[in-house]
Amino acid sequence: MKYHVILTGDVIHSRSYEASEWLPKFERGIKRYAKSYDIFRGDSFQAEVSLEDCFKALFYLKAEMRQFEGMDVRIGVGVGQVDFIDKDIKKSTGEAFILSGESLDSLTKESLEFRSQWKELDESINLILTLSTRLTDQWTANMAETVQAAMDNPKANQTELTRITGKKHQSQVSTELGKANYTKINQVIDYCTKELKRYVN
Repeated sequence: MKYHVILTGDVIHSRSYEASEWLPKFERGIKRYAKSYDIFRGDSFQAEVSLEDCFKALFYLKAEMRQFEGMDVRIGVGVGQVDFIDKDIKKSTGEAFILSGESLDSLTKESLEFRSQWKELDESINLILTLSTRLTDQWTANMAETVQAAMDNPKANQTELTRITGKKHQSQVSTELGKANYTKINQVIDYCTKELKRYVN
């Protein structure tokens, strides 16, 4: 049985900036992890990602959009089977698409929700996502930029990240990653990915 991971979401406060400012960056973020994707109605999107990249994609897109003050993303994650895959992802159908759409529709106070056929997995993952988004809610634009650079360059040390981000001092990178709780976010990504794989496999 093959499982697919579908993300359905929208950009929060997209009208605060011109689309020409944030849309290219946002699309680059989706392309980084998506097998296929579509952006529609200006600020809504749907994408298929791998099991391995599911949680990386969530936090990467947050890092992209939090670089614009007041902006963020809401994403519903659905894990399940797919009945039909079309090159135009909006025309695809199946359990994973239904769960992803339901997840997004149910979001009120939170910005991420995960749904699968395993209730106990959903409960544990959603608790972790709720707590970890309290950390991302505190990201400043500079912190989000540094987190994105660190995710783009996972093997780079802080000296290299200082050069990549164009900051003057290594201490800035260290401080921003610390305040952004980057280590904790990576632990969340690793744990949730392992749990998802444990159920799927």
